[in-house]
Amino acid sequence: MNPSIVRLAVIGSRASGGRLLGITAGVAVGVTLALLLGGAYQGLDARDERSSWMSASGGYVVDGDTSPRAVTGDMASLGTDRVLLARTTDRHAGARIVRFDVAALTTSSVTIPGITDLPQSGGYYASPALIDRIARVPADELGDRFGTLTGTISDAGLASPDSLVVVVGATANDLLERPTAQIVTDFTGLPYRANSNYQTVAIVGAIAVLFPVLLLVSIVTGLGAAARRERFATLRLIGATPRTVAAIAALETAATSLVGALIGVLMAALLGPVAALVPVDDGVFFAADLAVTPLTAALVVAVTVAASAATAGWRIRRAGIGPLGQTKQRQEKTPSMLRLLPLAGGLGMLIATTLAVLAGLPVPRVGTLIIIGFTITTVGLLVAGPYLTLIAGRIMARRSGKAAGIIAGNRIRRTPVATFRSVSGLVIAVFMVSVFAGAATTADRSAAPIVGPGSLAVTTLIQYLEPTLDAADPAETDAERARLAATPGVTGVVTVYTLDSGDGPDVGRLLLVAEAAKGLGLGAVPPAAVVSVNSDVITGAPAVFTPAEATDVAELTPSILLLGTDGSTAALERARTALQASTIFKTGWVPAVTRTDLADDRLQSMAASYATLAYLGIGVATLIAGLSLAIATVSAMIDRRRILALLRLLGMNLAGLRRIITLEAAAPLLAVMALSIGLGFLVADLILVGLTDGGRSVGWPDARYLGALTASVVLALAAVAAAAGRLGKNTDLAAIRYE
Repeated sequence: MNPSIVRLAVIGSRASGGRLLGITAGVAVGVTLALLLGGAYQGLDARDERSSWMSASGGYVVDGDTSPRAVTGDMASLGTDRVLLARTTDRHAGARIVRFDVAALTTSSVTIPGITDLPQSGGYYASPALIDRIARVPADELGDRFGTLTGTISDAGLASPDSLVVVVGATANDLLERPTAQIVTDFTGLPYRANSNYQTVAIVGAIAVLFPVLLLVSIVTGLGAAARRERFATLRLIGATPRTVAAIAALETAATSLVGALIGVLMAALLGPVAALVPVDDGVFFAADLAVTPLTAALVVAVTVAASAATAGWRIRRAGIGPLGQTKQRQEKTPSMLRLLPLAGGLGMLIATTLAVLAGLPVPRVGTLIIIGFTITTVGLLVAGPYLTLIAGRIMARRSGKAAGIIAGNRIRRTPVATFRSVSGLVIAVFMVSVFAGAATTADRSAAPIVGPGSLAVTTLIQYLEPTLDAADPAETDAERARLAATPGVTGVVTVYTLDSGDGPDVGRLLLVAEAAKGLGLGAVPPAAVVSVNSDVITGAPAVFTPAEATDVAELTPSILLLGTDGSTAALERARTALQASTIFKTGWVPAVTRTDLADDRLQSMAASYATLAYLGIGVATLIAGLSLAIATVSAMIDRRRILALLRLLGMNLAGLRRIITLEAAAPLLAVMALSIGLGFLVADLILVGLTDGGRSVGWPDARYLGALTASVVLALAAVAAAAGRLGKNTDLAAIRYE
């Protein structure tokens, strides 16, 4: 192949340089996102691997005994090959802290990843993020809960840089009193493998982000197709064979894609530390987590270059380019209603799967069926787009009374596939945005605890007490309550006793001293020495008081402690710390919580942990689609500059041409946009209902979704304006020099 011919066909003019630059940029963006998504996937596995020690399991201690050997309060009974472990979840200022209390001999051979030596009683190891948090607040709000800092948990034992983890030294006697105490011989736990719901959401999200990227790459590789047809027709005129022309097109695209792919690899490496800051599943990434292996990067580059080159060569061979005079655009094959079948099939699969799950029928591999249905639905929307665009073009051509509308409508009727291709990126983006936004709305529902007359104040700490056989000395109990009440910011301390036997109306209710119950936000309390209240008052139900029979409270065992506070963060955290230091009220196995904390626990769901990622996907999809639309609109105008120039030659002014360009972009958008929005929310609802057995569904979108739609409209207008701005340059008489 003559290098001069290749240089003439590929470079040709300054416009060719701009086209090649556009292809390079589009491929670079696509490869960058593909590598970052691949890095995020493997990063999740790396995080699970590092934090697997937290799931280490062992035999539970029952009455001080466990197999194979008994463990008593004597530390020596542990031996060097076992440790006692109790795991709890602590809190500080809305953040959750994973706490491990460990009892082990100094000569223990058991090790924890990220820790050099197991802490002894009074000392603790903490993650860097927790150490920083402890240093920023007074000791009585957080640091006093753990003892003396012994060392730092290294990255090797942490899932994320912002993980809040603490390993606290304890005595065997302390831990044996906890029902959750375990014997552990090895902290090499099994890596967490996400459940099917988690994996399904992750795969659906990756597909949703990749579709606009693939469309972008497809659009930019076809940039300036008409200009290339003219040059390739010139080559045919001087004797080049169709195979030679196809080879030149493939070589051009391969070289350009290779440069773009290499730039994409470099951009992924540079943007990795920034992408690592995106929180996924309650934590950000270490920058190294998102770094893909050289083999993976090389594979992505090779696949991108090969696919782009093969597509370019196939398009040129299929175009049937001949000598000059035979390069005019041919009318496309008219799309039929059969194009609606893939969309109906994908949607039908999602609906059938969801209905079967709701009906309680055994459905194997629900997640796989949902992924397949989602993918087919997305592809079906792309396949159905040209047919819907054709319908819109016919309506416009018949109903329009102006020249611009008639010309635009008939052009859409002749080329519905090419017309829809220019807006397909934005259509898919709106669909994906609607899916993301619909799924994210479930995380915002029932978020706040119930607040109203008779409800327990959200500023009250609820401390469940360990069950004990013997009640504490009344004098010591009173002294302990006085100590807690003297904590700055604490407004009252109430002891609650549970009635768990008998046949009267007090069964299952909580017993409170009437005077002490005042000030908790529960409303008016009956004038009785002791009153009972409904047990669901703890979770926010309005209090319903009933005077209780005379009962000697001193003979009952406390089950719950309520600490009223002034609502400040400092007061709440000081009260938590004071409760954990109590020697009378055994509280170590269930740290104190507020009703807000309980609501937060209920929200730690799949949808909530992915809400941030969902809106990140919205931003990525919208920006990529806007770029695709701008490139496709300009490309379509360049490809049709001969027709537009003829219209100018016949007397149409630039304003009329701008109306044609605008209508050609607006018709397919209006034809498919409403369908994309409705379909997106329907698919989101089907996915949520199917994965949660009807436990979750979508709600009304928030302002972020409306903002994304507004951004899509603005990007569409900007793309049309960019194309209209080039009309004068691309519709001069030079565009019809062969007529």
